[in-house]
Amino acid sequence: MKIITLLPAASEIICQLGLSDNLKGVSHECDYPKVVMDKIRVTSSIIPKSTNQKEIDLIVKRAIEKNIPLFEIDNEKILEINPDLIITQGLCEVCSISKNKIEAKFNQTPCTLNNKTKIISLNGKTFEEICQDVLKIGEIVDKEGAAKKLISEAVSKSYNISEKKVNKNILLLEWIDPYFSPGHWIPEQIEMAGFFSSIGKKGEKSREISNEELSYLNPDYIGLICCGYNFEENKLFAQKLYSDDKIKHLEAIKKEQVFAFDSNAYFSRPSLRIIEGAIQINEALMQNNDKFRCKKFYSG
Repeated sequence: MKIITLLPAASEIICQLGLSDNLKGVSHECDYPKVVMDKIRVTSSIIPKSTNQKEIDLIVKRAIEKNIPLFEIDNEKILEINPDLIITQGLCEVCSISKNKIEAKFNQTPCTLNNKTKIISLNGKTFEEICQDVLKIGEIVDKEGAAKKLISEAVSKSYNISEKKVNKNILLLEWIDPYFSPGHWIPEQIEMAGFFSSIGKKGEKSREISNEELSYLNPDYIGLICCGYNFEENKLFAQKLYSDDKIKHLEAIKKEQVFAFDSNAYFSRPSLRIIEGAIQINEALMQNNDKFRCKKFYSG
């Protein structure tokens, strides 16, 4: 079976199921596990590299308003691979290529996919739904047993992250220019870690939040999980929080209770690695692991 995945989470799942050799094409964002780095890239982004968060936000909002796709699909590469299965995502309009977009794109070309090619779309918004997507893929690629084992291990891990619940809340920010609340499975990750999410419920979309709303929330902790960024990048974003005079009165800012995490690996993607993200929240806050803490940098 020849497989193409158009989102990083699907590439992870396919490789976890032992089918990395069957993976013939991936998206421009796929980077885990290492074996996917050598795969053919069949998509590209219209957003230039090194664009800052404010500019990205503007580009995304304009694209959505004008119904302009944020990603380009390389038809020729996909047709050359002639896949048996294409896995895409309809969850997030910012970072997904939906099944409908795939079909529409190919309908605009004189070439069409082989009739045997199956296109499926993943839409997991919660941990349970992510598990359902893993099982769905497992059934299609004849790896149902392996999929059930992966799910069982992840569920077991999720139960063992925290034995107690602490009456403190954390605000995980998915974006800082402007500020965005945690969405989909992220409030659930916070609960798994033994804390309360300052805003948002599992399954809900991330949304823009104002400085006034941040003041009202006044969280005990703030965590940087800016979508698609790694640990080191989120540490830099943490320093930007300390520089924002509009939120310097927040308790988490005054007490330097600000933390950074590798969002790209453990928070942004609907894969089973979100359990590792929950474990890191627990280590940072419950176990006082200074690795994740971002104190204010005092110059001079």
